[in-house]
Amino acid sequence: MNNWALFLLLILSPVFAKTQELNQYNDFSILSPIKRAQFSLSNSVIDSTSLNDKPHSPKKATLYSALLPGLGQAYNNKYWKIPLIYAGLGATFYFAKVNRESMHVYQNALKLLLDTNSNTNPLAYYKNQPITQLRATRNQLRTNRDYSIIGFAGIYLINIVDAAIDAHFFNFNIDKPLAMQKTRHIYLVSRRVQNVPAFGLAYRF
Repeated sequence: MNNWALFLLLILSPVFAKTQELNQYNDFSILSPIKRAQFSLSNSVIDSTSLNDKPHSPKKATLYSALLPGLGQAYNNKYWKIPLIYAGLGATFYFAKVNRESMHVYQNALKLLLDTNSNTNPLAYYKNQPITQLRATRNQLRTNRDYSIIGFAGIYLINIVDAAIDAHFFNFNIDKPLAMQKTRHIYLVSRRVQNVPAFGLAYRF
């Protein structure tokens, strides 16, 4: 009987020791300074991860870019896209305005040449041009104006779609997992003792 009791005591004693050690680690106040620092660091990493995982709303990004082009990109922290958006919008607006004004000049010249009033004559530059050429130029300017308007609307829509897509992938990590990452080591200084690396200086990339 005493032999069995001794045998059970030898088996269960490591379990009791491990349980007591875990209970000690659950009490933060009795941890060593190193363990306490490690515990605080792990908690800070968890807190920062939870802050970075805050929900990012694609609806907000879409609405912002619809109300003001570039605002959705600012919401997505893609500030470098804002100058590109306004450069495209500004260029297409400028060409639409210039072509519209030139088209009206040619349209007014055609009206003055085709009316029956001899007192209304266009400028000499337009007066000496054939009617067919004036019409062709007017039509070309109208087409250019329409293309500029379509370009302006297209850039505006692309601005909205781009903000929505960036918002959907805002919290998506495109980096490879650590297990899939390949690293290379270049040993600048190395010393071996019996073919076993003892110490050295290496560059990893």
